[in-house]
Amino acid sequence: MKNNDFSKEYEVMYRDSDYRLRCKLTAIADYFCEVGNIQAETIGDTIDFAYSHGCAWVFYKYDIKIHRYPKYREKIIVKTMPIGFKRFYAYRGYEIRSEEGELLAEGLALFFLINIERRRPMRILKEQYDMYGEEGDMKESLDMEKIEKLTREDNFKEFQIRYSDIDSNTHVNNVRYMEWAIESIPLEIAKNYELKRIKVAFEKESKYGDRIHVSAQIEEREDDLVTLHKICNSNGEELTLLEAHWDKINN
Repeated sequence: MKNNDFSKEYEVMYRDSDYRLRCKLTAIADYFCEVGNIQAETIGDTIDFAYSHGCAWVFYKYDIKIHRYPKYREKIIVKTMPIGFKRFYAYRGYEIRSEEGELLAEGLALFFLINIERRRPMRILKEQYDMYGEEGDMKESLDMEKIEKLTREDNFKEFQIRYSDIDSNTHVNNVRYMEWAIESIPLEIAKNYELKRIKVAFEKESKYGDRIHVSAQIEEREDDLVTLHKICNSNGEELTLLEAHWDKINN
């Protein structure tokens, strides 16, 4: 694949910050989504192109690692790197650096191209291979670690999907699932621990009006605290799995 890397400068605004005035994980995920969309559009892989061919890109897996959270009003450089195709899916990498070049965060995402009408994966179009300068499929898939599944429910929250949760594919925006998972843990964890890594697997889509049940299992381990999450709809169908790793904050 030819070099299609794309970077954009951001300033962490108040709306992107938590109560400690550090960039929220969900804002970091939004930055990743935005630079990915902009990069794709610059080479012709636009939403209009996809819709005209009856398809859309959807997230399947995410793995985000945070080395240091950017601070309020800090200027950062967000970069995305298209990696390659494998028949029905594509890999894309991300990173965030400070103005001085310090690596603050990195991510890897796996996307499926789906047929909009059938809501099933479809073969990536030849035009898309050409846009990204890709002559064929990757020889080997990238290893994305499996997500550990829950064995019990220590905590839970329920949510009603709002109109504002829906994206242009008519299903819930992927960042909302991360928000729901974080909301499902006790407040003392969010206050006393810092999220350092989150892995997400989106299994099924959810739509406006659905009632969502978010389960959380909390594991204190030798090196960190791990929370496991399962998101289901009102029919009990599993929609998303998440695994989050937290470090104790040293005040």
